[in-house]
Amino acid sequence: MYEVIRLGGSTWAWVSRRVEAQVLTGAIKHLSKVIEVAKATEELFSRFLRGDSEGFKGLCREVHRLEGEADAIKRELLKELSKGLIHPISREELVRLVLINDDIAVYLKAATRRACLVEPNVVSEGIKELVLSMVRKVREATELLKEAIEELSRDPRKSLELADRVESIEEEVDELRINALAKVLKFCDESRPSACIVAKEVVDAVENSADRCEDSADVIRSVAILRI
Repeated sequence: MYEVIRLGGSTWAWVSRRVEAQVLTGAIKHLSKVIEVAKATEELFSRFLRGDSEGFKGLCREVHRLEGEADAIKRELLKELSKGLIHPISREELVRLVLINDDIAVYLKAATRRACLVEPNVVSEGIKELVLSMVRKVREATELLKEAIEELSRDPRKSLELADRVESIEEEVDELRINALAKVLKFCDESRPSACIVAKEVVDAVENSADRCEDSADVIRSVAILRI
């Protein structure tokens, strides 16, 4: 590390770009795992809607496993970034990007863990349908985020366009959340308190995941603008 610091400016810039490219490759790998979490979560809530209790419980464990794998990739990326071989501004943005993308998986896992506290048939169909729609939107957003990161090195303007699409999806999720909360409030008047609490926390966790997708898009915009 210390030998690199003594190199001339042009050599340092070359090393910095090379390491940054490696980290972006790692960020794509990490986000690919986050997408797996999102897909498993989507399947989980699809089975939740259908009342498939056995398959639903199995996917609870699968989401937990996949999120753990994403977390392991995150730790390796942060270790690489801690070596200081990238310009401080770039390093800060990349650290933010990795941490935010990891939060997407964390909140999806939180939604599934709460859902797994109850049997599928105790939550109203309307709430389950809206939650599944929200999760589908989050999965779509994660796929767009991956594409946006891939385009950072090829076409930063395309990354900006994809980031805008992610923001639009987050707005759609927010509308779904409002509708879901209206159904949750009605459900709470008619159901057991435990089921009411779980329904509300599931909706909020999925919304938090969507919010982190938007935050990730903001970081991608910041990085893309510097490359145009």
